[in-house]
Amino acid sequence: MTTHPPETDHADAALVGPIMQSGEMAELVAAAIAEDNPGSEVHLRDEGSYIHIHTRGRCRLTRSTLAELAGRPVRIGDVEPQMAFFAGHIITTTDEIVWHTKQGAARPTPKEG
Repeated sequence: MTTHPPETDHADAALVGPIMQSGEMAELVAAAIAEDNPGSEVHLRDEGSYIHIHTRGRCRLTRSTLAELAGRPVRIGDVEPQMAFFAGHIITTTDEIVWHTKQGAARPTPKEG
């Protein structure tokens, strides 16, 4: 993961993902996003009360990874009260949240089975 200072530039326009209230859930979400987005660099920006957790173009967060890392059941709905804002377009299901740069392009990942 990469930590960036609060300054932004035009390249940040392609970064998408949650802006979380600082705390345990933000740390869990950052770790889960790192696992759920293999091959993508995770950009973290700590602004004190809020943590920006972003990837370029598409950012996926799954319930299964959250629960695995937490060591207990976690619902996607547990993330939302701690997510103050987000960057990009968002699709939320009971199994995942996907942020994307283009409206309508953040389709949920089909379930395997």
